Amino acid sequence: MVNTSSSSENLTLSAVCECIKNGKPYEYTLQAPTAEGRDFLKEIIQTYLREINKEKSYNLLCLCMEEIISNSIKANIKRAYFVSNNLDINNHSDYEKGMKHFKEEGIGNLKAPSFVEHINKMGLYVKICFALHNNSLIITTRNNSVISKEEIARINKKLKASENQTPEQIFMTSIDITEGAGLGIIMIKKILSQISSAEDCFSISATATETVTELKIT
Repeated sequence: MVNTSSSSENLTLSAVCECIKNGKPYEYTLQAPTAEGRDFLKEIIQTYLREINKEKSYNLLCLCMEEIISNSIKANIKRAYFVSNNLDINNHSDYEKGMKHFKEEGIGNLKAPSFVEHINKMGLYVKICFALHNNSLIITTRNNSVISKEEIARINKKLKASENQTPEQIFMTSIDITEGAGLGIIMIKKILSQISSAEDCFSISATATETVTELKIT
């Protein structure tokens, strides 16, 4: 069984420690990007890293998680934006039309009541699961704004192209005027390869209902 909590609850580490003690995963549902929620997630990360003697990776892992959560929240906003404009995110022509104005209109109205209302009505969420396995920390982030085929192809292409590149080369070759700079996910992979010895330290995939990002710290 997975112990769960949400950002609307009293955030304490007691449930986290209980899960670690009993060898169970701990799942946290982020309903809103509040300062309280971000601080609690950092405490969770620190607690789990302490269990595998990886406390020195705390700052870098927090940076990775902030980027992943930001991407997940952006995906929720994007989904609400497409729905509110009667656009199908999985249709190529609709996708191009929507993305043409999303960065300016969608992100610029992050706190607009209309977007918040769409997100709430659609039941969009970001769930973060922490688990320990063979002295490894596995953090799985699930988002029910399912990433499109075009987006996953674009991400995998960037990751493949950046494998043997320097940071300067990544910056010069990874600019994506459709999605933005496009550096976040690539830098996550680079950072994780420094703090984790696991070959599969980072992955992003999609099921029929969720986008799944997994980090493995060994």
